[in-house]
Amino acid sequence: MLEIVERTNPALIESACRLHQRGEIPPDCYVVDLAVVRENARQLADRAKANNLRLYAMTKQFNRNPSILAAVCSAGVDKFVAVDIEGARSINAQGLDVTHVGHLSQIPRYWIPEVLGMRPDVWTVYGYENAKAISEAAIGLDIRQDLLLKVTGPDDFAFAGQEGGIPVERVVEVAGRIRDLPGVRMVGVTGFPTIDYDYAANRLAALPNLATIVGAARRVQEDLGVEMTQINCPGNSSCASMDLIAAHDGTDAEPGSAFWGMTPQQLFGDDLGRPGQVYLTEVSHRARDRVMVIGGGFYPARQDGPWAVSAALVGGQPDSLAGNCVPAEIPGARWIDYYAWLYPDAGQSVRPGDSAIFFFRPQVFNSRSAHVAAIEGVQQGRPTVVSVHDKANRRIR
Repeated sequence: MLEIVERTNPALIESACRLHQRGEIPPDCYVVDLAVVRENARQLADRAKANNLRLYAMTKQFNRNPSILAAVCSAGVDKFVAVDIEGARSINAQGLDVTHVGHLSQIPRYWIPEVLGMRPDVWTVYGYENAKAISEAAIGLDIRQDLLLKVTGPDDFAFAGQEGGIPVERVVEVAGRIRDLPGVRMVGVTGFPTIDYDYAANRLAALPNLATIVGAARRVQEDLGVEMTQINCPGNSSCASMDLIAAHDGTDAEPGSAFWGMTPQQLFGDDLGRPGQVYLTEVSHRARDRVMVIGGGFYPARQDGPWAVSAALVGGQPDSLAGNCVPAEIPGARWIDYYAWLYPDAGQSVRPGDSAIFFFRPQVFNSRSAHVAAIEGVQQGRPTVVSVHDKANRRIR
């Protein structure tokens, strides 16, 4: 993994170290190259326009960071999907468009009136009961809420802890009941994930989930006469995946990791977009045969195969990092990441206070305490800090 960012954005590594050693950014910090985020976002917006697709930006990967959201908006992507109630609140508090809610996490009934007040364009429901709860709240607020149906087939893939949806064999029946509810209107379908990356073939492929939702939309429209204008296709969204979505009659993509160049097709394939983040932390102390580095943000989405984290770049000066790639291990799910481990060889210099640069695919919203530092001027060799936010998105610099 480190070799990828060393090849594609070495200036970001140097900038992260320089700013840390100057005392301008803290450890336990994702350092983000805003210019690269804007470049990636512009490419995504252009490809969506070419394919006549809507884009809903997923923001959980970078913890709904205000500086990153501003960069994404400046590139023409200004509609956002909230994966949970916390995401909806954060996006709404920034004055941005909470466009899609309810997917992946259904909105609990307690919070439905609050989220209706955000006026999302579409709201995903996993069944009749959830649609009925939204209907009842919408009537009281004199709102008509558009709905997407989460539909699943018997051969569809689901990540553990993300199962659920309307069985495709019952979609017409359930859709018929939802159609008769006041205050809501069905406008489309969704599933997750719809696109996957085939590492062996080095290409993107449509999952059975995509055919399931396309077929479900067709059946609901034909059997019930309900116009289904949205076939929402999240999962591994990027420039290349948008071509695949359009070829299968999808209408929406939901890029997230692609904004900072962290989808597999960008990292290991030839898709547009390059890495715009690294995780910076600091050497703390020695513990007999190992060296401990400050943790808090070690939550990689994957640690297997090509995603494995096995080393860090360590040094007290930017020009010393490249030659000091130190074997490393990061905490797994059963450990609290107070620290991670370095195992320097006899000839490697590692001292308390040194910068340690890691590279993996993050989910910052699910980290313990990670900061996010947004920086400009990276590629010009004049890095400056735009902002530093803590895990709660409080601006500390």
